[in-house]
Amino acid sequence: SGDLELLRRLDLDVRAVPLVEGVSSTRIRDLLRAGEVERAARLLGRPAEIEGTVVAGDARGCTLGFPTANLCPEPGLLVPGYGIYAGAADGRRAAISIGTNPHYGGGERRIEAFLLDFDGDLYGRKLRLQLWQRLRDELAFESEDELVTQIGRDVEATRRAQPPV
Repeated sequence: SGDLELLRRLDLDVRAVPLVEGVSSTRIRDLLRAGEVERAARLLGRPAEIEGTVVAGDARGCTLGFPTANLCPEPGLLVPGYGIYAGAADGRRAAISIGTNPHYGGGERRIEAFLLDFDGDLYGRKLRLQLWQRLRDELAFESEDELVTQIGRDVEATRRAQPPV
């Protein structure tokens, strides 16, 4: 009833908000956990987002030519399924990796964003990532050269990606 009172004060009629069959917060969370960010965006009416503070990582991205901002989200926030995504951060396109870095035998979940055409220091800043499109699963590669080639493909796919909705 507190929510209803707030809506009344905002001069909104609760009956004017249609219920949409099959749309629920549980459904959206399930889609995000499965990495289905495009389907979730259609239900949300906007791209899914992850927000966190940029923290130090292993600095492998710099040595590979793709420096990443490593995000530490607040505990308890839903993080979409592991994979590589096209999206945006700070108004720039971003290739985003959510996972364990299997090529390097990682076990801890990481959220890393390579901001295209960006050169600067983001450490300690809050960063909000929009997830537009799932590009692929995370993989271990035969060599670091193969990894770098695939990251290059992911970056090009990110350049071509369009925001959902």
